Amino acid sequence: MRSIVAFFILFIVVLSLDSADWLYLSGTEKASVKRIHFWGFVQAGYQNDNGSIFEKNGINKTPFVMLPPNLDRQSSFELNRARLAVRGKIDDNNLFNYFIMTEFGQNGITQPAGHTTNNYLTDASITYRGLGYCNIRLGQFKYPGSEEGMRAVFATEYRNFTAAGNQLLLERFLSNSAKETAPGIYQAAPTESVGAFRDRGIELFYTVAVAKKMHVSFAGMVGSGTGLSSSNASHKPTYYAYLASEYLFGKVKGYLSESLKAFVWYQKGTRRLHNTNYMRERYGLGIDYFHNGLRIDIEYIKARGMIYNGAKDVDTLPNSVNWEYVIAADADNVADGGYISGQYYLIAKKLEFLARYDYLNRLTNSSSARRDFKTTTVGLSYHFKGATRIDLNYAFREIKAPGNRSAQDVLDNCGNLLSIQATLKF
Repeated sequence: MRSIVAFFILFIVVLSLDSADWLYLSGTEKASVKRIHFWGFVQAGYQNDNGSIFEKNGINKTPFVMLPPNLDRQSSFELNRARLAVRGKIDDNNLFNYFIMTEFGQNGITQPAGHTTNNYLTDASITYRGLGYCNIRLGQFKYPGSEEGMRAVFATEYRNFTAAGNQLLLERFLSNSAKETAPGIYQAAPTESVGAFRDRGIELFYTVAVAKKMHVSFAGMVGSGTGLSSSNASHKPTYYAYLASEYLFGKVKGYLSESLKAFVWYQKGTRRLHNTNYMRERYGLGIDYFHNGLRIDIEYIKARGMIYNGAKDVDTLPNSVNWEYVIAADADNVADGGYISGQYYLIAKKLEFLARYDYLNRLTNSSSARRDFKTTTVGLSYHFKGATRIDLNYAFREIKAPGNRSAQDVLDNCGNLLSIQATLKF
């Protein structure tokens, strides 16, 4: 892994590279845009997990074989996302842009671990572009960071996030009153949406053309550290930083731009549990390549401090579940993960083959609590037009507890996952 990190660093230093510029795609509008532009997308499909449920004294010990968000079944037809958005410009000079999006699907925003949040708002922001050298964005929106998090979910052919993206970056929030079940370990039912790679705050960002086909993008953000929630338990900001360089092979085509991009990102903040502020730090780097029907994505992620440690069933009735989130909060907690993905159009703009390997080494500072996740996903995607398509994924999954034999007996129930999803963008 050290050699991979060293390669990334060398790659970024040596090359001045620009894949999709998500900062501009989500935060700004073209001059020709309408004052009001409605759009949205729906993602629906079917999933089947062939793992085995292991229940002891009525407690389900295998949340990893249950389908999110409710974690109450192993196969299901689902309406994963149903989002409606409005965006556009406020003035004729296109100095002010806005973006508002709502969510009506069943996922971690609306029903984390089967608990209803009554939250339907994912984005609400205004961008000011009048400074000439820096754009200012204010509100609730995706923070600058991991490519997997910044990428529009309708633009990816993978039904599920990587293990590292899901557990290290898709933040779960616990109330300050969460119970401490062991030193530095907190547990509670979720009362707020997952973070959805978003926060509330102010962002400065800009993309500079340093050559005819070469761009450099930067972003810095100060957020509340509350994700999609209106509460702020720590009363301290979370800081975000992002730098990317991109080489364009052709014309800019939004999320279908053909380019080579290298990027680094960093975020750090605190969250409050039992009236104590706990540090949460994340950083990573990667490269994205898309040209002539071939897409390659590689990213490495490191985490310190607060780390999501899975879901735990607290309902002792047989065949019944009531899930709570578990957070390992101490500053000495560490984890790392990443992925390498390849996609290729077998038929231009129509039939696409995809394969991705991702891993997560969670809580490597503890021999008994350490868990290692490895997933290989293969699939096909048929595109009707642009992002409107059908995706077929099959994930080969493995979880290991290298220092805990009894935990391994439970983890051996992990199985493979079949996913079929249709995306309609309008």
